[in-house]
Formats: sequence, structure tokens, C-alpha cells
Amino acid sequence: MPTIELPADLPYDPFRTSLYTREELMAGWPVETLDLRVERHVLAHGFRAPPAAEALAQRLHDHQIDVALSELLCGAPHQRVVGIMGSAVTPRTDASYRHVAELARLFTRSGFTIASGGGPGTMEAANLGAFMAEHDDAALDDALELLARAPTYEGDGERHSYVEAAVDVRERWPSGAASLAIPTWFYPGEPVGQFATHIAKYFANSIREAGLLAIAVSGVVFAPGRAGTVQELFQDAAQNAYGIRGQSPMVLLGRDYYDGDPSLYSVLRDLARRFGEYERLVTITDHADEALAFVEANQPHEVLAVLQGCEPPDALSFIRNERVRAR
Repeated sequence: MPTIELPADLPYDPFRTSLYTREELMAGWPVETLDLRVERHVLAHGFRAPPAAEALAQRLHDHQIDVALSELLCGAPHQRVVGIMGSAVTPRTDASYRHVAELARLFTRSGFTIASGGGPGTMEAANLGAFMAEHDDAALDDALELLARAPTYEGDGERHSYVEAAVDVRERWPSGAASLAIPTWFYPGEPVGQFATHIAKYFANSIREAGLLAIAVSGVVFAPGRAGTVQELFQDAAQNAYGIRGQSPMVLLGRDYYDGDPSLYSVLRDLARRFGEYERLVTITDHADEALAFVEANQPHEVLAVLQGCEPPDALSFIRNERVRAR
């Protein structure tokens, strides 16, 4: 049987035993960070279609991230994970960015653990709000003012300015509440987030997206987004409809966006009624407090108990075998 040797001099460790931290991924700032070195390595070695040896190294890495993520879930047995989805290109000056940050702050103060896709835009807002939950309300206002000087990461030179503004926020507030980010090297150019305390970064976007929805046992909030957010919305709907263990509440944040013409909310409710009978778990609102009340009222307590006092292998099996669609 032929053998495959892993490539030498990889900028990442295929056998790492922990999640990433912001400090690790930012090593080398302000010149070339570890995150950027890995990104450039991926682009230079087949990008999304790497040769066999590189593909094997990446898959081993992603498996280890799965294991480390399971250890995190078991390490805090009473945590309740809520996912927040939305556009990567939401400007920091957009009202939706503030709205999501305030929502994430409210959920964190209410005992939930926020998980995001770990990228910029709405995803950054989610981790920012969670991070600032330990500080007074005025701190978030001040942080948003600092971030507003670099509203977007798109464009020549904008990525550095975007990260620099977030670094300045972290220097002013070095510590904050815990949250989780699950980004990917699948999308080159997206800067590493600065506000999550735990970072599960994957090479394979499909594993990353399925995993994020799977661990969000306590529910998912969908802020306005583009096609990717809509895809995640109906991916979550499929998980609730087809054979997962523990249907989770779904909150559509933004009536103008989700209940327009055509109405994604109406389509989702109809699908929830016909496939899985979980329409009671779908709502739409413009208000963070209503979103929180709905999620609190619809917790899948029996399934949450599975992660209380579990062992990492059991958590990994639960995430990958019981929280993804079975058919």
C-alpha cells in the first residue's frame, strides 16, 4: 500500500492539541502574522484543491480542531452556546453592526456563550459585543467609535487599517468575556478577529459551517446578510427538520430584511411546519430583548444535559453524529 508523507516546513501544526488564540494568530503583527502566513501557504499549495499530502495535513489539522472544540464544550459543562450569523461585509458604521454587538452583549450577560463565524462584519460584531459584556455600557459605545475609523476591510490597504483599529480596542480593553469564533482559511483576505477568546479555525469551510450550527444547541440568531447567510439559515432549517438530536430555536433579526417580498420568514415557517414540525421554534423580531426571551423560552434542556459532565470523545460524537442531518 502506498504511503503519504506530510509536507515539511508547514506553517501550521497538523497535530495541534488546542484551539487558537488571538495572540497566536496575530504573532508577527504588524508585519506578517501567523494567520497571514498560513493563508499565503494555502494559496500557494492548491488553495481549495491541494495535492494529497497537503490535503492530508489540512484534514488532520481540522480533526484536531474538532477534538479541541469538544474539550472546550466539556470544560464548561453549563454553558449554552448561541450562534450569531450575518454578513462578513457589514460596515462597522452600519446600524446592524451596533445592533448585533448589543444583542451579543445582552446574551452574554444572560449566561449564554456566543459563537460566530469568526470573520469581519456581523461576525466581528457578535464577538465584540460578547467581549464587552464585562464592561459598562459606555465601553461598547467607545469601542464602536474607535472601530468606526476603519469601517470595512475591503479595498487596497483597508485590511491592515481594519485590524489596526481592532487592535487599538484590545489595547484599551485587554480582557473581556469569553466567546467562540469559528473562522476558515477558505476565504482569503478576511482578517483574523480580535475579540473572541477561543478560535477554532478550519481549512475546510463545509466542516466549519456544519460544526458551528451543530454546537449552537441553544439557538441561532440570523442577522441580515447575503447569500451565505441565507444558505446557513436553510442549512440550520435542514438540521432541525431531518433527524438531529435537539431541535434548536431560530431567530430572524430584522423584519424589513427577512419579512419583505418575498418573505424568507414565511418560507421558513412553512418549511418548519411541513418538515419536522418545529414552527414553534422560528420567530422574527427587531429587538434584542425579544430575541433573548424567545431563546430562553425554547431551550432544548434534554439535549443540553448531554454536554454536562461529558467526555470530549462523547461531545465530538454528539456534534458530528447526532447534531447534523441524518438523512
